[in-house]
Amino acid sequence: MSESKIDLEAAKLLAEDLSRKLAQAGGDGEQLRALRDEVDSLRDILNGPNAQHFWITDRLKSMEVIFERAAVELLADGIKAGAYLSEIGRILGVR
Repeated sequence: MSESKIDLEAAKLLAEDLSRKLAQAGGDGEQLRALRDEVDSLRDILNGPNAQHFWITDRLKSMEVIFERAAVELLADGIKAGAYLSEIGRILGVR
């Protein structure tokens, strides 16, 4: 995958939206905590002065794995994994 395929603005919007959803979820399950950590890391990278595409790609792929493993737990906390998985795939250029 070419680094130029990453839509940085879409990644920022995704991170902000997920951050809001996760704050509203209020749950404290292991997968929810892991997702919060990844989203916070992605936001830090995207808002930093030297956002490297491979760091962004790594965070997005890690979030994708968490969604795939924990869709039921996240849904119970009000997080709809399918829409986020589709958006992550679109940003990475694989869906």
